[in-house]
Amino acid sequence: MTSKTPSPRRNLEPLCATAADLYEPAAREQLGRVLETWLAANQATPFELLHRPDLIRKLEASSRDLQHAFQKIAVPLALARSASVHEVIRGLHAVADQAIGRMLREEKQGLLAKVDLGSFADACASAEPEFGYRLAAGVVAYMAAAETWDGKVQRLLDLVVAAPADGPARALALAVLEPALEDLCGSESGLAQLIGADLELGCFLLGLVRLAHGGTIDAIIAVHPTLQQLVAPLPAPGARLARHLENDDFSGLRLALSRRVLADLDTKRRLHPGSALGEIAAVRGLAVALTAASGPLLPAEDVAEAILQRSERLVEPNFVNTLLHEQNGLVGGLDALLTVLESVTGDANRRRAVRFVEAAVLTPQFKPDLLNAAGGAVGALQVLARAYRRLARAGAGVVGTQDLLDGIGQTAGAINLEGGVIADLAGGMTDKGKKLAALLAMANGETAPPGPAARHAADALRKLGVSENQAAG
Repeated sequence: MTSKTPSPRRNLEPLCATAADLYEPAAREQLGRVLETWLAANQATPFELLHRPDLIRKLEASSRDLQHAFQKIAVPLALARSASVHEVIRGLHAVADQAIGRMLREEKQGLLAKVDLGSFADACASAEPEFGYRLAAGVVAYMAAAETWDGKVQRLLDLVVAAPADGPARALALAVLEPALEDLCGSESGLAQLIGADLELGCFLLGLVRLAHGGTIDAIIAVHPTLQQLVAPLPAPGARLARHLENDDFSGLRLALSRRVLADLDTKRRLHPGSALGEIAAVRGLAVALTAASGPLLPAEDVAEAILQRSERLVEPNFVNTLLHEQNGLVGGLDALLTVLESVTGDANRRRAVRFVEAAVLTPQFKPDLLNAAGGAVGALQVLARAYRRLARAGAGVVGTQDLLDGIGQTAGAINLEGGVIADLAGGMTDKGKKLAALLAMANGETAPPGPAARHAADALRKLGVSENQAAG
């Protein structure tokens, strides 16, 4: 007995239906993944492979590499389409053979463009858009003379300068040059020469942001000097490319770079593996840079979501434990935890950060450790005053913050009484002006947090026959 329910039709169309589909960004990205080792060995990008007959012949001669690439593409595609691997490979072979045959045939017929700086503008003006791959073949042949990745970028940017000034011919020139640049920027080796080599992920992502949004990031660095420690200057070819991107020559490339930043930010990789405080600094730096660069190519809501996800990792117990282990005692730990609170976004993340601060302050060992680290009661009160101000700002509106602020005030009050701080200030100073200034600083929450200690200082001022207003005057 057979089922009357019709079985779904299988989609047996290949990933690319025609040779033209191979030149699309998704197909080139796939080629870059499955032929990564071969391309790296030949110092080439997918765009170059598709347009250079010499590379095509070399890959054809390496039948094992080509067949292995087909298999890596076909297996997941076959599963997704309920097709056999053999069927998918056969479809991929047909498209590849079409593209290879066309390129080798047109090379033999002398139809592929030959360009240099002097002839590029004319070549663009005379080329037919539907045969843009012929112009691209001339571009990659010109690139091939470069011996390094940054040299290829420089030659492409030379062609940008040599391109027609406006009109359809310029549009065609940029349409051919942009995917060539995209694939160079999609190569790890290429990016290393554009933004710097051996960078930790945080600095790498900041470098990408600077490459895609150079003028904006440079302006932000000017008013946020701390970013200078995180964002390295771009090497010469990267700085040159950034200027062209800023001129809106290649909005597609800017979009691709921006998307990569958000995608890498969404991974679980540490931004600064060697230091928890460095991790926090990297998150803060990226938040500032990405927020400044947000716009049509980098939507503000996508930036906010990416920073929110990174914020969650800063309040995970494992990360907080690592952070505290890096600090020198509970006082250093409190300072680091307040930095976390100042850095995270999202109500839930801020609540978790406040709870970590609370746990540190309420630890029985906190007060003796504070007195020891601060060198006595006066120094301890000053530490608590700074912590109080930071917590009040960063934790504003978070449930539990006010109770914790009151607790810090109570701790300060106990330290003040046990250390005889007010008595020392009121009776130990012979200079009345200095005595009043010290008491006023305490009463105003500058050298002691609001609470019992500050009120005690205000009482001492009144006993000296001076109101706080008079002391201030």
